[in-house]
Amino acid sequence: MMANIKEVKTKNGTGQKIQYYDSNGVRKSKTVYVSRKEAEKYAARLEVKKSLIKAGLAPDPISTMPLERAVDEYIDKGTRSKAAETIKREEKVYISLKAAIGNIQLGKITPKQIEKHINDRLDSGVSPAGVGLELRTIKAFFNYQIKMKSLNTNPAAGIDSPKQVLKPIRFLTREEVQDLLDVVDDPNYKDLILAYLNSGARRQELLAEKFTWDNVQFKLKRIKLIGKGDKIRFVPMNKTLLEILKRRKADGHEFPFQMDYHWMFKKIKGYYEDAEIENANVHTLRKTFGSLLIAEKVDVFRVSRLLGHSSVTVTQSHYVDILEDDLAATVCKLDLIFTKKKDQK
Repeated sequence: MMANIKEVKTKNGTGQKIQYYDSNGVRKSKTVYVSRKEAEKYAARLEVKKSLIKAGLAPDPISTMPLERAVDEYIDKGTRSKAAETIKREEKVYISLKAAIGNIQLGKITPKQIEKHINDRLDSGVSPAGVGLELRTIKAFFNYQIKMKSLNTNPAAGIDSPKQVLKPIRFLTREEVQDLLDVVDDPNYKDLILAYLNSGARRQELLAEKFTWDNVQFKLKRIKLIGKGDKIRFVPMNKTLLEILKRRKADGHEFPFQMDYHWMFKKIKGYYEDAEIENANVHTLRKTFGSLLIAEKVDVFRVSRLLGHSSVTVTQSHYVDILEDDLAATVCKLDLIFTKKKDQK
């Protein structure tokens, strides 16, 4: 679409307002204080420049938006569907990035700067998994800027995440579960720990304000959990979980579990220490839920649905050791068939 020129009167005098679309299809306007004929020449030059950019014969104009302003706008508008804890974590990533490269214009940020920042984070002692998560956050931020037409290319796009050594998923044995419950001296926390173990909920999925009595469907004997990206899943209540929630409802609790997230995390960590259980946290309870089900021969597809994983592949990767043991036991069952046939000869 060709530029549109309209005469306007401003405090600076009579000018020519040129309305046009840039190379990204964004509508813009510029007022120049020249004659109509000169304004037409100016508009023609804009069209030529746009054509050259689209043809790859001229560079895109860089974004002049400062990094800090872009981050503020992204936190305000681009993260509305994210949990508060996720936003806080991402804000720390952006603070670290700005400290490394400065509050420079978006268009001046280079892949070399991003790569150096990532390497510096590794050198500072941040784990490869942690740095990988930071890099994904940075890439998502720049992709949002491209979506909003604030940037033309993602300077982090070609940078690979650090290689990680996959660690076995930590879950509790039956003995450790009992050891943990034995040291819990607060009935509210014993209820919460048992609820995690019997629902497979993520850390915040059982806490107020996310989990209310409206999420507990007593008649249907199931609970509604709101997971990542506000994705909803329903988990049936077994006798243990049903008894806990019925009792807490009868006791008049405003929410099923009204604990502060950070204090709860420290409290359960202390219980692990008292029980002399190492390398475990609140999330370990969720993993234990899955491991106990798989150990009871529940198929991985059902376990995946109960946990709310994005795919069954994620579930398989978490419980690969248990599943491999189960496969070995399954194959060994063939011995009974062939041994029996051999004895019959």
